[in-house]
Amino acid sequence: MQVNLLQFNTLWMDPKANLEIIRTAATGIKEKDTLLVLPEMFNTGYNMHPEEIPVEWQDMTLAALAEISRDYSIGICGSIPFYKEGLWYNTFVLVDHENKQTLYDKIHLFSPAGEKAAYTEGKTTSFFTFRGWDILPLICYDLRFPYLSFTIKLPDIIIYTANWPAARISHWKALLIARAIENQCYVVGVNRTGSDQNGFSYTGSSMIVDYSGQIMTEMSEDSGMAGTLLEKAGMESYRKKLPFSEDRKF
Repeated sequence: MQVNLLQFNTLWMDPKANLEIIRTAATGIKEKDTLLVLPEMFNTGYNMHPEEIPVEWQDMTLAALAEISRDYSIGICGSIPFYKEGLWYNTFVLVDHENKQTLYDKIHLFSPAGEKAAYTEGKTTSFFTFRGWDILPLICYDLRFPYLSFTIKLPDIIIYTANWPAARISHWKALLIARAIENQCYVVGVNRTGSDQNGFSYTGSSMIVDYSGQIMTEMSEDSGMAGTLLEKAGMESYRKKLPFSEDRKF
């Protein structure tokens, strides 16, 4: 399966412009059934005042993703501020060209930036399946908590969508590699570029790491799209050769 990373300078509280960036990137995707992975809060920026976000932007964003997905026969995923039952969540969303939607609410909210006060914590992780691949979605700060990826069923891919600041980008790289080694699976991490209204700077460095911890794709601090083809047979062979997961304890 082809996985593409799209890192860009998310425009503050301008979902239409951000969605246009995504649509433009999608025109450059040649392979059908590609999974396009976006940064955290890709439609608004990392806004810690969700009460300022018009709720209708949520439906507009999901509808636009569904349209882009349909037009180019791809899956698209990333996180957005998500309102449900009177509460705001930081929610991973996946939309595919059959208009199937998958949601995951971020469990570990980044309290140093005020996220824990502004949003509601998710309760549980969940897998989704895309083109026969079992995928575990997680969001940014979740990366620092390895027990979230320590599941009874091994994921084929773990995805981290993020707004990871430049000051700790070395942690981002090291932890993505560690999660891949621990789980003997592909790990995909997509981070934004530029700066936001919170005063944070971001240097991209989106990555795809294989099941042995080798970096397959690593982006610079520039906005753009990159990707690679993931193959399941090599991962399964590697797991059989080195069956570390059989010695896990829960």
